[in-house]
Amino acid sequence: MVNGESLSHLTRKHGIKISAGFPCSVEDIGLAVGEMVGHSSVKSAARMNSAVVIFLDQVEKVNRVIETGLTVNDMYVQVLPLMQLATKVVSSNVPPFITDECLSRGGVTDQKDLTADTCI
Repeated sequence: MVNGESLSHLTRKHGIKISAGFPCSVEDIGLAVGEMVGHSSVKSAARMNSAVVIFLDQVEKVNRVIETGLTVNDMYVQVLPLMQLATKVVSSNVPPFITDECLSRGGVTDQKDLTADTCI
């Protein structure tokens, strides 16, 4: 039985998400991940929103599984990190004449102010 204290150090960086496009069980995916990184490295596995989420004991092993992908029932399955690296940008006090496309294509940076000349 898994001790609850051994899972307390796990973060989203320790997790991977597998969305198989074909029917397969959590056990099938868990065994495939275990064969790649060692069965004792798989700390938790569960189905969430038609995907399987697995937590591993080390972030390096998570990166290895993400880089190489996974083969389950002779089918290749893409593995995604549970923690997506993203940057959230909040723009305040933007004049109404600045269009959304100007903002989305990178017209705003931290070093310069946005003016009407930026998007022209």
